[in-house]
Amino acid sequence: MKILLIVLGVLTLLAIPMSILMFYGMSEIKQLVIREVDLQKVADGTYTGSYHKGRWTYDVEVRVEDHRIKSVKNTNARMNQALGDWNEKAEAAIVAKQSLDIDVVSGATVNSKAYQKAVEVALSHPVRP
Repeated sequence: MKILLIVLGVLTLLAIPMSILMFYGMSEIKQLVIREVDLQKVADGTYTGSYHKGRWTYDVEVRVEDHRIKSVKNTNARMNQALGDWNEKAEAAIVAKQSLDIDVVSGATVNSKAYQKAVEVALSHPVRP
């Protein structure tokens, strides 16, 4: 019985910092304002942008041709592994809508907003890689 209490105590002590790490930045990301980018002002090219807060780390590459988003790619390998096909759905939605105003997966608001912010940064501050 004493060993069980010790194990439970240790697990509880480990759970607290893990919870803090898991949720750090979540409320800030939920409140992010995603601004639409006027694609008529974006020249042809490939642009990079990123957004990092807590465990949400997105680095994107956005290709623009004829003032249209041709492709969006998350270049952060860690986030690609963690989210599987979610990134592909987000990328396809942005290209299809030609807009950052997407809702890819219900319940994935934090991932969507962090991803959208990285794309907004790429298109708002165009610096070619």
